[in-house]
Amino acid sequence: MHTDIGLARKAVARIVHEPRRAAAASPGVDLGCVLRHALAAHARQQRRDVVLLLLLLVMVITLPFTFGVSLLLGVLVAWAVVAAELLSVHYSVVSRKLKRENFDPKYAPRPPGAQEAARLEAIELRDRGNVMVSSSFEPFVGHGETYRTWSFALNTGRPETGKQVIPFTIHELNAYISARVGSLKLPGMEISDVLLVNGADLLIGVDDHTRGEVLRNPAGPPGAQVSDALLRELREDGKGRARPYLAIRVTGWSGEVVSTLFLRCALLSGRDTAFIEGSNCLLPPVREKYRTVDRLLDSPTFRQWCQLAAVAGVRTPFLLVRAPFAILGDLVAPLARHRTQRQQERRIRMRSFDYGAEFSLREEATDRFFHRYFQALDRELYTKTIEHRVLDALVQFLEDHNIDSTDLIQRQTSIYNSGLFAGRDISIKGSSVRTGGTGRQGNNRQSVRQR
Repeated sequence: MHTDIGLARKAVARIVHEPRRAAAASPGVDLGCVLRHALAAHARQQRRDVVLLLLLLVMVITLPFTFGVSLLLGVLVAWAVVAAELLSVHYSVVSRKLKRENFDPKYAPRPPGAQEAARLEAIELRDRGNVMVSSSFEPFVGHGETYRTWSFALNTGRPETGKQVIPFTIHELNAYISARVGSLKLPGMEISDVLLVNGADLLIGVDDHTRGEVLRNPAGPPGAQVSDALLRELREDGKGRARPYLAIRVTGWSGEVVSTLFLRCALLSGRDTAFIEGSNCLLPPVREKYRTVDRLLDSPTFRQWCQLAAVAGVRTPFLLVRAPFAILGDLVAPLARHRTQRQQERRIRMRSFDYGAEFSLREEATDRFFHRYFQALDRELYTKTIEHRVLDALVQFLEDHNIDSTDLIQRQTSIYNSGLFAGRDISIKGSSVRTGGTGRQGNNRQSVRQR
């Protein structure tokens, strides 16, 4: 089992200890539960470092009087402490609580303090919310790499021959597409209306109504939920800095592969033109080292115990020397966080603070490769099936409202060229999949990157 202490500390520092920033969505992951275990792991490491520091002090103080015997005994005791901690982590925590068949988020550790508890509660609400606040160029934070985007315009003012256009609203078009895609009933599919906004626009940029719902308290993080009325208002406008999207997400392979289509429809030019845009995002499986937990036994074999003891022996000298610095860092950390909070308060008063999420735990743990051939095929299945249904829904909607759909129908032979949109007024970003990854025979992997 690989325990990534660095990732756990980064998650705590950049999510839990950033109470004014939004938390990135983590599809397929119970973020609150993961952070609770990360905080508990940090507390265990603090206790271990305190014991190692006391041992180190005893060794240094008694060294002149014991002619080196205390040094040897101290290192042996430290080795036993490190080995016991490793054994406890692997087989009392990871194996018994985090393996797939044993995992239950109800039994996640409680956070150590009231501030951490309040922050985790807000994060868990965020995972059930409909607001995404990003600090990056692309607004789809937490949903992986945007590997393909497409957009096109439709003439919605030209009627079919001998008929008159039946007026419609953008809300009707959005609801129709949502219902048609939902009728696919793909396993693991979720459809929701979400509001996307950049965190730098919350203090200056968005209108007062939007700010009032998204940022109720400027001293705290953005809210997790906005009203349907605000989503309708912003969808009707179509040009604001905060924009509603239809998020069509399919989670497969027990959360290992998450494909999301962010779809937006807007009416322009006096409602004679509809603009449709889509962005496909992908979260591939997490790296292999995070998956070995499911291969742990309930208790170690003799060989595994010896391996843990050997690892503890290698780590012990480093952890002994590091213990004073680690404890000092933990003592200084609250002061550093307080200074950061003061700086953020000043930036809020100057209306220059960015509330957007900067870090996604799920994206940080993501691999660059699919682990199974069928994972790559399923990504294509999710993407192409949903895109085809979106296009069919658009054609049917136009016909139901007596709008000439000839141009769109004629282009259907060229719209999907290797799964990509193509046409005179249709733009695309994306390309073919690059294969990569080498290893033993039968263990080749396919890259998820598009370039």
